[in-house]
Amino acid sequence: MKNTKQKILDEARKQFNEKGVSETTLRQIASALDISQGNLNYHFKTRQDLAEALYFELVSKMDQEMNTVSTVEMGLDLLYLSSKHSMSHLYEYRFLLKSSLQVMKLSETIKKHFFELQALRRQQFLMMFDLLIQQGIMRPKEYGDEYDNLYERMQILGDNWISTQELMKPDLNDPVGYYCDLLFDIIFPYLTESGKKKFLTIQNK
Repeated sequence: MKNTKQKILDEARKQFNEKGVSETTLRQIASALDISQGNLNYHFKTRQDLAEALYFELVSKMDQEMNTVSTVEMGLDLLYLSSKHSMSHLYEYRFLLKSSLQVMKLSETIKKHFFELQALRRQQFLMMFDLLIQQGIMRPKEYGDEYDNLYERMQILGDNWISTQELMKPDLNDPVGYYCDLLFDIIFPYLTESGKKKFLTIQNK
């Protein structure tokens, strides 16, 4: 059974996703859980506290996915599966992407950690590309910043697909699957011939 603190976080995440952080009050969260605001304040005194706790929940889940693909056994199958899991996590905490500027204004802790995390993620992805090159799945880079630029394009799509989906494709039955495939497509031109064959096998499953 979930404890009170986790129930509060789950309800806050639900309401933040539906209404946004600024439109959600602690009173509304407490009311939905049928607990007193004093009980809620025992665990979280402000919306900032809730946003920070939820942000670090998401970071923990994303870290687990990065650890999964940062191994010598990593291949395209595992990369695709981990990408889908990661995008599912992002969708579960989508208020953080949809309201990223607002959340960072609310919490200096989140803002500071986010920029530190981006530097780490860049290093992790470049190492992952190196592993795929060593495995003969991706081709060597053809100019200096080619794979840095690839990472940046992937990051832009990864950070903005949820807002794009809600605006442009609100009726998608499986937004995670659709945008995961779109993101995965980005690496196709960087694959070797054997890598492309593996990619098409995964795509056709």
